[in-house]
Amino acid sequence: MKEAIIGGIFALLGSLVTFLGTYLSTLNTKKEERTRRRIKNYLEELKGFYNLEQLYMKAVAQLRGKIPENQESASPLGIQKEFRKANEEECGIILSMTDHKADKLLADLE
Repeated sequence: MKEAIIGGIFALLGSLVTFLGTYLSTLNTKKEERTRRRIKNYLEELKGFYNLEQLYMKAVAQLRGKIPENQESASPLGIQKEFRKANEEECGIILSMTDHKADKLLADLE
């Protein structure tokens, strides 16, 4: 009789350990998947930011071209460098990622 009780206790403990291991593994997998989705969303937003930046630079270039005695750059690339340098000086963040790098990281996530 004692052996049956001891066997039952070990079976119950084995079941609990298995359940706990499965639960923790599933929890970790869900957390990783949630993190991957967030990273993917951030990369897509970053690509949208770069597209928006290009639209702004074209608009600024057109406006600067209309000013007759403007000494600043009128090309979108020159304006982009100028604004990025000002951003770096103001907040200390250097924008080094490009939309191509974001595309590569997105492809790696899939």
